[in-house]
Amino acid sequence: MGLKIYLPTAIAMFLAATIGSDVVARMSIAGEAFGAALQEHLYYARVQFIGTILLLAPFAAVAFLSARADRQARSRSVALIFAVAMATLLYFYFRGYQGAQYALAEKKWTAAALSVGLLPLFIGPAVVLASLGASALAMRFDRRMPDQMSN
Repeated sequence: MGLKIYLPTAIAMFLAATIGSDVVARMSIAGEAFGAALQEHLYYARVQFIGTILLLAPFAAVAFLSARADRQARSRSVALIFAVAMATLLYFYFRGYQGAQYALAEKKWTAAALSVGLLPLFIGPAVVLASLGASALAMRFDRRMPDQMSN
């Protein structure tokens, strides 16, 4: 499949994990309207651009690992690894945004900021390392046939 499939899919998952999770959390916990919740998220994503890039990093890293593994391992194995990694990131990002909104409701400002801000530092490396290990196993034990190798 390659990078031209994995990277756009990872970016779509990142957008769902950040915009979707934040808007849902703002609407369900803070009681904001959809438009206001979306506008607020987009404002902070733009103002805190470096933070947004850091939140994207685990998604991009898994996409690059998957594209690299897809050259030697069968696509079905790599696609499964990619899907599990994306689902894990989506789950933890959703929980992080939910936790941030609960913390804001209780006026726990530091906890609210760290609920999302530390996601790429705590869950990101674990998911990337697990994907790396699973990809290495797939390249070792579920190799493509020589006539299926792609560059």
